[in-house]
Amino acid sequence: MQPDMNRIQELLEDINKSLSYTGEDGKVISISEVFKELPELKAKYADLKVRFDELETRTRERKWANLPGLEEEKEKFSLFKALYAIATGDWSQAQYEAEIFRQTKDMATTPDSSGGYLVPAQAIPELIEMLRAESVVIPSGATLLDGLVGSPVELPKQTGGATAYWVGENDALTASDAALGQLQLTPKSVGALVKLSNRLLRLSNPSAEQMVRADIARVLSLAIDLAALRGSGANGQPTGVANTSGINTVDWSSGGNPQTPNFDLFYDMEYELALDNALRGKLGFIFHPCVKRSISKLKVKQFDTDTGGEYVIRPMDVNALTSYIGYPFAVTTQIPINLGTGTNETEVYFGNWQELVIGQWAGIEILPSKEAGDAFAKNQTWIRIITDVDIGLRHAESFCLGTGVKNS
Repeated sequence: MQPDMNRIQELLEDINKSLSYTGEDGKVISISEVFKELPELKAKYADLKVRFDELETRTRERKWANLPGLEEEKEKFSLFKALYAIATGDWSQAQYEAEIFRQTKDMATTPDSSGGYLVPAQAIPELIEMLRAESVVIPSGATLLDGLVGSPVELPKQTGGATAYWVGENDALTASDAALGQLQLTPKSVGALVKLSNRLLRLSNPSAEQMVRADIARVLSLAIDLAALRGSGANGQPTGVANTSGINTVDWSSGGNPQTPNFDLFYDMEYELALDNALRGKLGFIFHPCVKRSISKLKVKQFDTDTGGEYVIRPMDVNALTSYIGYPFAVTTQIPINLGTGTNETEVYFGNWQELVIGQWAGIEILPSKEAGDAFAKNQTWIRIITDVDIGLRHAESFCLGTGVKNS
């Protein structure tokens, strides 16, 4: 970065000298007139602006990525040491953690008024990896944008395409432009509450810390997963696939009665994306294990699950099931099985999961308390873990929701 700063300094000096440029008649010439007289100075000024813009962008991008020592010593960060030091005010055994927090606070534009401490993602990278591993939408292909800074974050998307026309000789083509839109992501807080004994924090057992980190990752990833699929868009929640306007739908019920799923359901859902020219990308299904069970039990005789006959799919053969469905699938018990008037319905999701964007802002905020609830009486410290996330679909037509699916 030093050469850039030197070059900027040189340009500044050149401009400062020329701002007081005086003509032969003794009159002071304005900056615009200076540029006319000295075109090379105008070029330098334009160069200066470009370099400043580039420098500002790099500084923004490195805000969380290059905290001194993190890349070389990220394994040193101890969540337990940090929590114990925050709770007791004694940082003698957590000097590295104190330095990380100090740098984070120095760079923060709006410090948390509640006294929370922001842990940069680079300090605990394996926690982020565990968040991904515990998810179903991310392995299905969802796009994860982490380390976001600022709000809102706007992502371009194409909402309409160019149009082709046949034209006669010497006729002019009709102009048509691709219509562009934006997907806006704004931070929404998702958190977990962890209760730990003060003795456990004081001992800082590495195995116990790893267990707690894994538990935090599991709880947060489940919350993000559920929001990605069924988030209401209200009460601080992101808007998930099921509640996004404009997605495709297939009602599998008959006369209002849910029906047991079979391969026809999957074909119908695939067809909806094909109609929208959206059958591309990271395509796959997500459904409750009860749907997998129903499909796996289909028999050759009229695809009947109740009568005799050979299984359509070789028992317990996941690869064969994927082959019959035609696309990869993931299962999660977070999709309800008590929907509908008879409380015996579930849902099936199909889509290009690359088009589902999960934005995660930099860092995880931790705030411990020894007084919350009955923590004091039980010699515990309660830890509130919060991270900012938002979810959106770049193109709603890339997804299809199957409803009226019987849960048996």
